[in-house]
Amino acid sequence: MIASLVVTLDCAVAGSSGVAKQIAQIPGVQLCEGESFSHRIPILIDSTDPDSLEETTRRLQSIVGVAFVDVVFVHFEDEPCDNVVAPIGKTTGQ
Repeated sequence: MIASLVVTLDCAVAGSSGVAKQIAQIPGVQLCEGESFSHRIPILIDSTDPDSLEETTRRLQSIVGVAFVDVVFVHFEDEPCDNVVAPIGKTTGQ
């Protein structure tokens, strides 16, 4: 499972690289490359299951200087999709 999140920093630490360094140390967490961070840090979490995703999110929330952690998108892959079903009137090209 892959999730994209936005970490919003407290105004007092915005622009500081210290919080970003702490976030980068968490296993399974990737900071988006090439971004200059002010008070919002986009990140990706690669997680094995919903429980570990929840644990990582709570760990992010516990970092001093983090004001909010917003989950933007979560992608689940339970099993491969053999039959692609498209909305009525649309084709999948398969």
